[in-house]
Amino acid sequence: MPVAKADADPVLIRIRDVHKSYGAVNVLNGISIDVAKGEVLVLCGPSGCGKSTLLRCINGLETIRSGSIAVDGRQVEGATPDLLQQIRLSTGFVFQNFNLFPHMTTIENITIAPTKIKGLSKREANEEARRLLEQVGMADKAQSYPFELSGGQRQRVAIARALAMKPSLMLFDEPTSALDPEMREEVLHVIRRVHQEHNMTMIVVTHEIGFAKSVASRAMLLDKGQIVEEAPAREFFEHPVEERTRKFLRAIMND
Repeated sequence: MPVAKADADPVLIRIRDVHKSYGAVNVLNGISIDVAKGEVLVLCGPSGCGKSTLLRCINGLETIRSGSIAVDGRQVEGATPDLLQQIRLSTGFVFQNFNLFPHMTTIENITIAPTKIKGLSKREANEEARRLLEQVGMADKAQSYPFELSGGQRQRVAIARALAMKPSLMLFDEPTSALDPEMREEVLHVIRRVHQEHNMTMIVVTHEIGFAKSVASRAMLLDKGQIVEEAPAREFFEHPVEERTRKFLRAIMND
């Protein structure tokens, strides 16, 4: 009888006992997380708790002191430059302050990496960029410069730029924190749509409770570099177990 093939590993990210410090300040203190393919994990926590640092460690933008991080079976710590580039190419990173090139148009911002790094022809990159701009509701802004766009529009361009590299993982670092309420909802709608259309694995640092309940598979509270509580998103926000979680949620709902 033929031997049945083992199922592909359902886990995309494995984080084991990760410690990270800046000088004498410990930022991550023994973090261990598995993130399944197609999962949306929301990270919450007070300023300075280690949320953004964890995202940057996953992408190799920061080095960890000890522990291990693997993305799709590839170890981030100690990776060669070529392997680290592969990991970053498969990971889209959307920052809270957009990080668009100010001297480039919308479509140039989206096509520069696919042409320079992945070797796509200008025609192929432009076709894909226009498809993505349609997806994020920015088709009419292809020739606009960042200074001509609102904050919500710039963030939608940043999402399209990340998607242009066809990542298997998207990291969002407080993507709506610099936006007013109306623009926040625009961007959150795009993130919902991206997940629905691509079944994209995502880790989202956010305090948007409504968004988290509707999209996230799981939510987690970090404090002082440690995991305080984790649970399915709706359970986490509606029935938190830990007093620290309840106190944090009361604070953000009263903001």
